[in-house]
Amino acid sequence: MRNWVLLVLTFYIAPAWAIDAYFNHALFFDPDNGHYVETHMLFRGESLRYVSVGDGYQARVELTYIFEQNGTVKDFSKNLVKSAVTSDSANAIMDFLDIQRFGLAPGIYDLSIKLRDANNPNDTGAIMHQITVEDQGESAFFGTTLFLDTLYENQGVSSSLSRGNLDMIPRISGYIGPDLNKLKIYTELYQTEIALGGSNDYLVTLDLIDVERSETLGNYRKMQRLKGNGAQPILQVWDITDLATGQYLLKLEARDRNNQVIAASSSVIQRQNMTAPADSMTITDINKTFVGQIESERQLRDYVYCMRYQATVMEEKYIENNYKEGDTLELKRFMYNYWRDRNPVDPGLEWRRYERKIKYVEDEFGLGSRRRHACATDRGRVYLHYGKPDTRVQRQREPNALPYEIWHYYALPEKQDAKFAFMDPSAVSNDYIMINSNVPGEIVDYSWYHRLSSFQYDPTGNDEQMLQNGVSDPNNLRGQDMNTVGSQALDFWNNPR
Repeated sequence: MRNWVLLVLTFYIAPAWAIDAYFNHALFFDPDNGHYVETHMLFRGESLRYVSVGDGYQARVELTYIFEQNGTVKDFSKNLVKSAVTSDSANAIMDFLDIQRFGLAPGIYDLSIKLRDANNPNDTGAIMHQITVEDQGESAFFGTTLFLDTLYENQGVSSSLSRGNLDMIPRISGYIGPDLNKLKIYTELYQTEIALGGSNDYLVTLDLIDVERSETLGNYRKMQRLKGNGAQPILQVWDITDLATGQYLLKLEARDRNNQVIAASSSVIQRQNMTAPADSMTITDINKTFVGQIESERQLRDYVYCMRYQATVMEEKYIENNYKEGDTLELKRFMYNYWRDRNPVDPGLEWRRYERKIKYVEDEFGLGSRRRHACATDRGRVYLHYGKPDTRVQRQREPNALPYEIWHYYALPEKQDAKFAFMDPSAVSNDYIMINSNVPGEIVDYSWYHRLSSFQYDPTGNDEQMLQNGVSDPNNLRGQDMNTVGSQALDFWNNPR
């Protein structure tokens, strides 16, 4: 079975839309009904607009899944996902999770995912993801390993979180940060009675392997003795308080009485324990470094947030979990470690180079109101992640067109001739949103050009090219002359300069 695939719709370290959403999927099997795909979508509450509903405020996101195979829709759903109601739309916002299940026969599927902030239709986008459901025949096999955030008894009240008498809230990835000292996993093992020829005994072992040293950590080994059946749930919890920072492999094996492996599965775990040499530095020591020159705690937290666009996966998760309310001294130690890792000889020099980029982003893309930092804007994020564009077209007063920008890079690691299109839907706020890009993982909208028209603005987007009289219409002009739409943006996109 395929293991977890982390797909961040704002693309993890490179958000594509104002909606900050994280997607993952798991593959399971029901002996009576066959294979099914379980989708997990985590919404970051702070990226959504909250509106008044009765006694509080609530976010709402229109979420669409479409599973296609060879151009034929095999399953789909369209739901309005709602957050919990909060009494404070500024300070009590919580993240929220959507879980759905789709029964699918073995095969390869193209999954189209579309999001739309129902309270702010300007925030919308689409992305494609491929999912493979494997035909296991009569072999024993594991389902996906779920990393769990929370586990509790459901008191007989079933929901999308329920498995038996337990409710399980999954984590979106195998990242285990310094704030956690438990590793909790759930999976299922299928068709052992077929592989064993009946309800015979077998042994499941669960091991943690240090990837860097290729060493199995014996003190973390767990074993379960079971009997062959159609579907066997496997739940396990480890105390990982002393598990050092690093990358680990969680390896599961099922063995018969002859010690032959009848099923195996593995998943990657990234542990961040913040046990680094600089962690012993006192506040006095830290303040003697470049970190001590930061003027205020607010500025420190803003800077740490802006560092996420050059961070590793583990660093990014630490930033995400701590930049708002994490301990100030620990944030300073983290910042020092971050730049020391990149330049052990002169970490301050490396920081000052990046700080200049942040200052540019603050000056050029700042929103003034402090609704969010300039680094969290689409243009700020793209600038810090990809660097300064080779060409940048800025148009604020074209007839019948909203303000827009076209950025062009001669070459990025992800794409040659890379392009980004932004627009300011309010025409006055300087809060430009990305509406199209040809870089993998970024937002794609073949109708982006129409969205610029102040008279024909359509917030829904279109992630598919259209045909006009049987001929491909890559810019979805729908038979219109480009000049009638209201701007020169299409020309600047096709011919960067």
